[in-house]
Amino acid sequence: MDERRLSYRQLAYKTKLSAGYLNHLTKATRPVPADPVVAVIAGALCVEPDFFIEYRLRQIVGVLDGAPGLTDRLYAILLRSQPATDDIVQALADLSAGNGSNGRAQGAVVGF
Repeated sequence: MDERRLSYRQLAYKTKLSAGYLNHLTKATRPVPADPVVAVIAGALCVEPDFFIEYRLRQIVGVLDGAPGLTDRLYAILLRSQPATDDIVQALADLSAGNGSNGRAQGAVVGF
């Protein structure tokens, strides 16, 4: 909000949310709001919803929920320092290049 030079009241007016609720969100004393609320706040701040890490994490969890094999492999790579296999590297490259419609389709391509 500081970068956009908005007060809580101004953001509340733009989002139709209370200034008190917005204050709680910024201080993390309330749970992360649902995606539609994040989208409203993002719109008022002139950013995409994925500006917020909480939104990005929720999207990742949504993809991983549908791909337990991918979840296991990423866990091993990220937390157990196992090397990334060629199919994982290629799948991530394809995703970042925009190939494929979503993470679930990509998961099928790499055999998850």
